[in-house]
Amino acid sequence: MLEAKIEEINCEDRISALPEELLVTILLLVLIKDAVATVILSKRWRNIWMMLPRLDYNETNDVNHARDWGGDDNDDGDDDLGSKSIWWFLDKSLKLHKEPVLEILLISLGRRCPSDANVGNWVEKAVDCGVVVVKFKLRWSAGPTTLPKSLYTCETLKELTLSNKVLVDFPSSSSPSCLPSLEILQLSCVVYKDEESFARFLSSCPVLGTLIVERKKSDNLTNFIVKVPTLWMLWYYNTTWLVNDTDVVDSGSCLVIDTLALIKFDVTDYSRHSWSIGNMPCLEEAYISVDCLSLFDKIITASSAILSLVLTFEDEMIQVDQTAWNHSYFYLKILRNLKNR
Repeated sequence: MLEAKIEEINCEDRISALPEELLVTILLLVLIKDAVATVILSKRWRNIWMMLPRLDYNETNDVNHARDWGGDDNDDGDDDLGSKSIWWFLDKSLKLHKEPVLEILLISLGRRCPSDANVGNWVEKAVDCGVVVVKFKLRWSAGPTTLPKSLYTCETLKELTLSNKVLVDFPSSSSPSCLPSLEILQLSCVVYKDEESFARFLSSCPVLGTLIVERKKSDNLTNFIVKVPTLWMLWYYNTTWLVNDTDVVDSGSCLVIDTLALIKFDVTDYSRHSWSIGNMPCLEEAYISVDCLSLFDKIITASSAILSLVLTFEDEMIQVDQTAWNHSYFYLKILRNLKNR
């Protein structure tokens, strides 16, 4: 019987020999929990994940790791209440992160997040690191939380998304241009302190170009005023749906739009709130889905340069008076107004 010949093969660890910059690039391609797990590989890997310029904490069970930064407090289908929240992992790992520049911080926490978690600390650390993009979604069982004031004075911030249990409370003592770099702002089903605070927020963004707003029924603003001279794109979605015609039509709420530079306007609004629209001489694209014919007229009247118009009709709007407002008549009216300009 021949003795088995055992040959020892030394495997060279070529990956660990790569430059730190390349190792960081590799870790950016995997989930954050997997990136942190590389600390057990060797001493070479112990601090690599701490150099990541992008941290993505997403409390979801979706195998595709898909993200939806919109939605309301009831969109908790991705929450497994029997599982433990990742907040503890986020809290400990952020304290260990050493990269002096944290460019992107993405946090999406669900109802598993404990109500005593100090979520503001995470955002504050990112601001201290010169963060460029912050996307923060919180759907815990506690009430809306206030984020640190330093977020509203971050000079490096270019894109900000706040969603759900976040109280938008812009400090009154801030300088006139305390968000000098903010270009994209998304507010999805948040809670606002008051109209004055929201007005200060918008007026403190001198280069804001894109505003995405999703409102819900518990929204506490009576007048939603968008007055931004630099704004070129406005996406407005009001989820304050009325159940039936017995609901109060005149709620006293109003959407006010004063944006001279607006080029693209995408609006869905069935709240029956009143509208006040200023002149929009640069508007080229409009996607409109509302339940009131007068709102169509207001948008058309406010624009003289519109090139593309997409309308969504409700059945009751088309059938309300066949002698005056049939489908083809309304289209002809719109086309005639555009042609005359």
